[in-house]
Amino acid sequence: MNLSKLRLITILFILLGTIVVGYIKANQLNEVELVSGLGIDQIDGQYAVTLQIFNPSANQKNSVDPTGGFTYTQNGKTIPEAIEKIKKESLKEPILDTLQVVILGEKLAKEEGMNETLDFLVRNPRVPASINTIIVKNDSPESFLTLFTPQEKLTALYTNTMLRNSKAVWGSLVNTSSERIMSYLTDRTSDIVVPYVEIHGDLAKGMTKENIEKFSPASHISLEGFATFKGEKLNSYLTNEESNTLALMRGVNQVVNISAPCGDSHDEFTIDTISTSASLKADTEPVSFHLKVKIKGNLDQLGCGKDLTKLSSQKTLESQLEKKIKSDMDAVIKKSKEDGTDVLGLKDALYRQEPKMWKKKRNEKDFLSTVNVDTSVKVEFIRFGHIKQ
Repeated sequence: MNLSKLRLITILFILLGTIVVGYIKANQLNEVELVSGLGIDQIDGQYAVTLQIFNPSANQKNSVDPTGGFTYTQNGKTIPEAIEKIKKESLKEPILDTLQVVILGEKLAKEEGMNETLDFLVRNPRVPASINTIIVKNDSPESFLTLFTPQEKLTALYTNTMLRNSKAVWGSLVNTSSERIMSYLTDRTSDIVVPYVEIHGDLAKGMTKENIEKFSPASHISLEGFATFKGEKLNSYLTNEESNTLALMRGVNQVVNISAPCGDSHDEFTIDTISTSASLKADTEPVSFHLKVKIKGNLDQLGCGKDLTKLSSQKTLESQLEKKIKSDMDAVIKKSKEDGTDVLGLKDALYRQEPKMWKKKRNEKDFLSTVNVDTSVKVEFIRFGHIKQ
């Protein structure tokens, strides 16, 4: 056999192999569905499970199809039973390896808690270990996963984008994988916080293509803050500002704008932080805690009319910001005590720093509701901008 014939046969085999592989892949894609979002809620004592499915044709490069996916919802006594019903409905195998986010409903999180759901997520080998969990407030996971969003073609993808962008302010607190949440619940050394989202506007219009055909969508979603838990059950919600303050208290190195009143007027000024840090110290006899926060930043906007060439004016601004942040921190601590939750991680600090005292106190119910948490804030301006002399 000469060289030219050998090359021809080789090329034919390569072409044949490409055709066969392409055929196999096409048939495999016809037999499976790629799941982007998993919603779990509770209805009439059963699990209501929603799967958001990728629409491959809409997610290809340069695709103009606005329908990025579609959803299936079924109820079951267990989560796998509901998913099996979806499989029978679609006649395809749902692939959970492509999950972007898990969305839990309020009713499930408040009444049943997270243990059963976490057990499913951790045990299922097809669910990626790093997938984050969020709560949807006031609406169902099914509604959330059915919305049309202008920023992304799928709400699951947009939620991932929001979580990534929030790390500059909330840090690792947004990393709420099932394994991480379960480890907190097992250790019982601090209560968990989970990010929550809300749907704003006209929900009915948000579920139609009309929602992404105008400059001002009729409905949109937003990442509002943290849902606080008492054990495995949803307890309350923190506002966006309270969530920012909590992240600061938990030692997140934030890049964020903080505003405070001028003190002698209703005007305000704003600082753009460069670095933030926090330290929590546990003491005994009696059990108490000391929280110290340090902030460095640049003056971003000044509406106070102060003469910043004077050192006294600069110190006044720092002092005003310290008072404002301390007040915000004390308010979050007060709310946590009233709710009976430990979002600040006081039990964890006592466990790590004073293990003997932790053993004595760990079985005392709500002992943290009476402990004193002393707070202090130190603000340092690095740059005030251009100052006219």
